[in-house]
Amino acid sequence: MELVYYKGLQDEPYTTVDIICEYTEVTRHAVMVLINRYKNDLSDLGVLSFEMTKPTQGSNGGRPKKIYHLNEQQATFLITLLDNTPKVKEFKKLLVKSFYQIKAELDERKIHRQVNKVVNVGFGDVIKAHYPESKHAYSNYHRLAYKYALGVTPKQIKEQRHTDDPQSALTSDESARLERAKQQISLFIQDGHDYEDIKAKMFADI
Repeated sequence: MELVYYKGLQDEPYTTVDIICEYTEVTRHAVMVLINRYKNDLSDLGVLSFEMTKPTQGSNGGRPKKIYHLNEQQATFLITLLDNTPKVKEFKKLLVKSFYQIKAELDERKIHRQVNKVVNVGFGDVIKAHYPESKHAYSNYHRLAYKYALGVTPKQIKEQRHTDDPQSALTSDESARLERAKQQISLFIQDGHDYEDIKAKMFADI
């Protein structure tokens, strides 16, 4: 189970109250009491955000549950308020490592995003130069690059990963594959191949 999450490249990584409870074996009630007691202190360390979850299907009803999202500073502060049991100490270590790994991953993805922005400019310029009158050429080739590199369209990534920006939802490896696909398509266009020919050539080896 992951300890730290993020929603987009510009969003702050966070952990949740439920994660803290599960790994420290402290009751949810006890953790929520601390959050409510020290809410002002936690708010000083960042926006104290939360989500409301509905009761699971098939359960006996109940009220929606508030799940707080805590950034690294908020989570660290909250953990210092818990008794320093072996479980709590071990969780502190795991959480520090998880935040570090997630931040490193975010930095790497941001670098790939910048590279892809440059690639997209070149990709777009090539298409515009060869299809100056076409309104759909860019979207068609853009979709082809996604389909070839990742096996899905941008629309499918939006739906599967619950994002409005499919590019920001890609891993570093996926971004690199997409970049190579766009470069390959650009070369084919510059060599004079049309869309159907390029599509056939790219998928011939798959």
